Amino acid sequence: MKKETKDQAPKDAGEMVGLALQDIVLSANIIDLATQRGAFKAAEAGQVGACFEKLVAFIKANTPKPEEKPEDKADADADASSSDKS
Repeated sequence: MKKETKDQAPKDAGEMVGLALQDIVLSANIIDLATQRGAFKAAEAGQVGACFEKLVAFIKANTPKPEEKPEDKADADADASSSDKS
């Protein structure tokens, strides 16, 4: 019998484990689909809904905003300056 000591690390200890934003989006989509298909009991609906809402809030808070294209910004600046002259 092999005895493990506290000094021994698991084989994959050097591997980084994490979640990407896309993984969280996928999780929210799975919960949504499972709910639509009736996978949860009524008593579980509150917990599932709360988890789903937390995931959606996290996704919204961490989704990068699309950057304006330079020509869009130039058009917006032109519109702002022309409205100032009126």
